[in-house]
Amino acid sequence: MAQRQFIDVACECGTPLARYRKGGKGRLVKMFLDKVAEDRAKIFHTEQPLKLHDNIYCPTCGSRVATLHMIRGRPAAKVNQGSVRVV
Repeated sequence: MAQRQFIDVACECGTPLARYRKGGKGRLVKMFLDKVAEDRAKIFHTEQPLKLHDNIYCPTCGSRVATLHMIRGRPAAKVNQGSVRVV
């Protein structure tokens, strides 16, 4: 069974973005939207639903942190490596 842990995800500028329930080891590559426990920056669960291939930006510095894709039939934010960090 995969190890599950909660991680805090922040932008490279330091803005807290989300608390995410990550499964397994390794770096953060994708974030399934249904596993985002707390959307601290309100960028993953917005009033207007995100569409496929929409870019997700940091509300503070404006850098692109992810792009929305369908992975294994589930909406997921494909993380832009280097623009986010696990705190």
